[in-house]
Amino acid sequence: MSAIGQPISRYDGRLKVTGGAHYTADISLPEAVHGAIVHSTVANGRTVSLDTADAEAAPGVLAVFTHRNMPRMNPTPKPWSHLHPHGQSYLPLQDDKIHYAGQPVAVVIAETYDQAAHAGTLIKINYDSRAPVVFSPAMTRDAVVPPQFLWPVASSVGNAEKAIADGSVRIEQTYITADRHHNQMEPHATTAVWGEDGTLTLYETTQHIFGARALISIVLGIPLEKINVVSHFVGGGFGGKAYVWPHTLLAVAAAKAIDRPLCVQLTRAQMYSMAGHQPATIQTIALGAGGDGQLVGIQHQSVSPTSVFDDYIEYAAVSSRSLWPARGGISTSHKIVHVNRNTPTAMRSPHEALGHFALESAMDELAYATGVDPVTLRLLNDSQIDPHSGRPFSTRALSKCLIEGAARFGWDKRTPEPRSMGDGRFFIGQGMAAAIYTHWRWPAKARVTLNRDATALVEAGSHDLGTGTYTVMQQVAADTLGLSLEKVTVRLGDTRLPASHASIGSATMANAGASVMLAAKAVRDQVVELAIKGKDAPFAGAQTEDVIVTEGTLALAGKNLNVTYAELLARNELQTVAGNGDYDPVEEAMGPKAIFSFGAVFAEAMVDSDLGTVRLSRVVGAYDAGRIINPKTARSQAIGGIIWGVGQALLEQSETDPGTGRFVNRNYSGYLVPTNADIPELEILFVGEFDEEASPLGTKGLGELTAVSVAPAIANAVYHATGKRIRDLPITIEKLL
Repeated sequence: MSAIGQPISRYDGRLKVTGGAHYTADISLPEAVHGAIVHSTVANGRTVSLDTADAEAAPGVLAVFTHRNMPRMNPTPKPWSHLHPHGQSYLPLQDDKIHYAGQPVAVVIAETYDQAAHAGTLIKINYDSRAPVVFSPAMTRDAVVPPQFLWPVASSVGNAEKAIADGSVRIEQTYITADRHHNQMEPHATTAVWGEDGTLTLYETTQHIFGARALISIVLGIPLEKINVVSHFVGGGFGGKAYVWPHTLLAVAAAKAIDRPLCVQLTRAQMYSMAGHQPATIQTIALGAGGDGQLVGIQHQSVSPTSVFDDYIEYAAVSSRSLWPARGGISTSHKIVHVNRNTPTAMRSPHEALGHFALESAMDELAYATGVDPVTLRLLNDSQIDPHSGRPFSTRALSKCLIEGAARFGWDKRTPEPRSMGDGRFFIGQGMAAAIYTHWRWPAKARVTLNRDATALVEAGSHDLGTGTYTVMQQVAADTLGLSLEKVTVRLGDTRLPASHASIGSATMANAGASVMLAAKAVRDQVVELAIKGKDAPFAGAQTEDVIVTEGTLALAGKNLNVTYAELLARNELQTVAGNGDYDPVEEAMGPKAIFSFGAVFAEAMVDSDLGTVRLSRVVGAYDAGRIINPKTARSQAIGGIIWGVGQALLEQSETDPGTGRFVNRNYSGYLVPTNADIPELEILFVGEFDEEASPLGTKGLGELTAVSVAPAIANAVYHATGKRIRDLPITIEKLL
């Protein structure tokens, strides 16, 4: 192998920096018109009247749709499924009810976007408005147990309550995380084009082209075979583009009604009410331990808000089921509160990043309560057996993450007492946290075609979200076929290609990548067969395992015999040889091993004693994500994940106006995200090994893992610096003064 494991620059990098990569909104079609969505200004009630006359008469306007004339839609499927992922079950412009601020109440179609947007301001709307139900800590008493949609809502192993009560050291605290929004660089966009034969081509910003196709088929009653979804490049997804949101359904239905190609692109502000968000959580953690820090019991309860019409759960307590063993018992539970907002959704890193803030902050509190060093405490509680399922982990290099990460960070130089390290008026704190992340196993297909000129084409219905998928698929195919990288071309993001799973959960490399490897292997095996048994076979009588393929040439081990791909295909009068890869992994829950990725994060923070500002000076992340296919793109993912965690810890919060139920900070000036000035020196270590249970490629999920436990590491560093424990994210100045 010459490509796998090498720090290869992104195949699509030059396209992106020169403007050659066409994102959804870049696609220009003749005769295309534009849609602008008009949103409700109230969060609870109904529309009493809509006067659209002035809008319909405005320059360039072709149509105005409201609930009175919008084509009818079929109900979304229940229960929710990755196979047909609706962002929310409540469909747009189907009745006069208002369930959340920013809900679509009309869509205007015009020759230009500016004409459509202007006409939208001319619509006169009267509401029957009621006070919105807004999430607050007081509402936890009204929380209900929702139906399961990913994992069981509650879990119990042993008797956690008794174990905690009997423990010599007990920690019980409440931790809060804020509502947050994805804020991808590329806004959501849709262009719907209907053909004369009733076919639909949909250019869409999506992480799941096949899921989008399936849902549109169901909701709008279009035969599946008449829909094609295209998404060659996605400018950031982070979970928010894995699902079908109201604007897409509106675009498809309206385009058919007016019989013109239709473009609908959300504004930055519209993305706050139209395409999901990460809900706040209120989590209660109770830990029981011996005086030596050995855990005996863990209880983790989480409450989060959702819309009035859906039961989305933020599984914040799920990590507490498997990260640390507690010999007396572990119990977790989740509840939800229905409020007037749009449905939340997965956001990097869903579930785990939120839960780790509570769990790993509590572990830090336990370290101080027992006098055991935080790294030592975690090493003491490490285990090779999953406490939730009782199965051994496939691989678990968490101790290696802790030990090597601590060594690289210089943890042994830290003095343990809070407020014991400083530089002038700055308190210096050092904190750390461990991490676990679910490894997702989903089916994927790919096709590889070897051409007579010894070039190869890889085709897969997967996606590139900016993570380097084009490049790593190229590496996998090149090595499997024995070709140089420049001989391999990769096509992604089109439902006319072999079906693949959604690009979510950091699952693409392990699963879609495995399908590419299997397809390339099928091609290589066919060509080797030709060399042994084909026309004028140069290796007649040889054993398959004795054939070596490098640089497009087959050679026979121990013999001075070789033949190129080009020569062999020509000899057999073949223009191409194609192979299919169908990777269908055993469901993880049924397998013999528990499969997770692991990590450890170390952070140093400087806190201004006068102003209460927090500045990071360095971060070290050590990760067990199995085999690393491309260290360069993997490091880039880790950098992005850590930056994402910095935002969670110090900056990001989507605030709701309790009177109107609206998210109020709906742009980059009001919603704070990290900039270059906020990010210190970052050091990344990959310490994992080949995991054959996780994937034929030996790799496990990485991208989302790297955002997990950054927030608690920073919070623990702030406590070490100041002696003040912040249990409510983000850590802002007023909480430290």
